[in-house]
Amino acid sequence: MDYLTVTSAKPKLGRLMDRVLKKGEPVIIRRGKRFVQLSEYVVPEAIPQRPVGYFAAEETPAEYERANRLAALSPDRPE
Repeated sequence: MDYLTVTSAKPKLGRLMDRVLKKGEPVIIRRGKRFVQLSEYVVPEAIPQRPVGYFAAEETPAEYERANRLAALSPDRPE
């Protein structure tokens, strides 16, 4: 990991970015007493769309009541 000043990093910013992308090693740039890290950002994959009705419940009100009774008796129930 390199520590550079803003003045020394400015003329070679493109090369620094190429090195970060190739090696995966971040570069730290200092300005006064503050620091900035130049590192690769990996975009997360999109969450897939669920088909219509995916979360539809086929439970009856009696089943909901039973689930609520059991949850009330649970020792792990939050206060």
